[in-house]
Amino acid sequence: METDRWIPNIDALIQENARHEHEAKGLPIIISIILIIPVSCQIAAADDPAPPKPSPAVAAATVPVDTRDERIRQLEDRVRELEQKLGVLMERLDLDEQRQMIQEAQTAAIQTDEESKPEQREFLEGGLALQKLNPEITFCADFLGTVIFDDGKFYAGETDRSGFQTRSVGLHFQHQLDPYSSFKSAFHFSPEHGVDIEEVYINWSGVIPAISFTAGRFRQNFGILNRWHDHDLDQTGYPAALRLVLGEEGLVGNGVMVKWLMPSLWAHANELTLEVVDGDDETLFSGQHFSVPSTLVHLKNYYDLSASTYLELGLTGMLGGNNRRGWSNEAGELIDETWRRTLAAGMDLTLFWSPPSRAKYDQFTWRTEFYYVDKELPATSEPAFSKSWGLYSYIQDQLSARWFAGIRGDVARPTLRQRDVVAWDIVPYLTFWQSEFVYLRLEYQYGRNIPAWSETDGFMPRTDNRLLLQLNFAAGPHKHEKY
Repeated sequence: METDRWIPNIDALIQENARHEHEAKGLPIIISIILIIPVSCQIAAADDPAPPKPSPAVAAATVPVDTRDERIRQLEDRVRELEQKLGVLMERLDLDEQRQMIQEAQTAAIQTDEESKPEQREFLEGGLALQKLNPEITFCADFLGTVIFDDGKFYAGETDRSGFQTRSVGLHFQHQLDPYSSFKSAFHFSPEHGVDIEEVYINWSGVIPAISFTAGRFRQNFGILNRWHDHDLDQTGYPAALRLVLGEEGLVGNGVMVKWLMPSLWAHANELTLEVVDGDDETLFSGQHFSVPSTLVHLKNYYDLSASTYLELGLTGMLGGNNRRGWSNEAGELIDETWRRTLAAGMDLTLFWSPPSRAKYDQFTWRTEFYYVDKELPATSEPAFSKSWGLYSYIQDQLSARWFAGIRGDVARPTLRQRDVVAWDIVPYLTFWQSEFVYLRLEYQYGRNIPAWSETDGFMPRTDNRLLLQLNFAAGPHKHEKY
């Protein structure tokens, strides 16, 4: 313990020695010169012949003897002072040698201690490699507060009430499996529908240039909004035109998808999508997993109108069967209906403007979609075909870095036999993006003739007049992304 306290004093002395090292190197030369000067003077005085007797004027200017003796004494004092300094420097050099010996002893002791310890292994790289194998996990939640101005009004066997609800909770997984494939999945939990496997699919890209493959369960590329998850929408829910024509949850199917990024032909970019999925959608098809698969083709065209504006135009066509095959009714009778087809078509348009110098603060979006469905009904029904259509359009403007405002209009005739049932609504809204993970939205809905189902009266008109407050957040890397 005493040695540990003594070593820092040695360090201080060595640092002081380094500071005077330059002076010590030149000291012997200076001392030699000083010692030689008086000796040389004596030798010169002995060897030289007696100088001629100066004249009286010169004798008067000669330095007195006592002055010369005083200067010699001063030189001798200076020599002694320099000798003392030289002694101090030599002592410091001795301390440097001692310090070096101590450092060598300490180094040898440390090496001996390390050699005596057992070998320890750390598997850092293995831990990092295992971490890379874990998928990215995101938790998202959607809460809704509703104020119904016709609170307590009877609609199709139910009573509409104001209140708060946890509309949905979701778990999203995604991971890059290898350089060529990745997977995504989305599971939604809701009090109304329970657990819903919304998407589980694997995607291959880079195997063939400009072509990607997808297999599994996914939301179909019918227009634009059908591909998005509900928490990614610009409003609180899907437009009435989409829900009433394509189904309440939109089109979701199990199958395969191929995307081809075509060469630039008539647009700056062209993309062709081909999907073959099971036709189990209840609104458009039979609702049976063993029905005839449906085929969807979507063409997307992208135009750069300027440095701040682009236009996206899409066309969709879909063909599938809505007959039931291999299905047993309540009596246990096997039903294998003849093939009936369903034709569906759509068009989508998006105009987006954002100046590059103010992209964080200024954005304007205009989006419109049109849907059309021609569904063949059983031969015993009247009419033989059910035709439905829907149209929505909305504009959205960015007010500041975090505030967005917009308004949407819908009009649709659902897939019903009553040809005179037409639905419409108007939806203004205001959205505050606290961050890319959290947003709040205030929305007002007013609509008429939106069909509601009653077991006794069938489809009947209803009126919506309500105010909605939405809170949505996502915890994880998924954030709120739009396909």
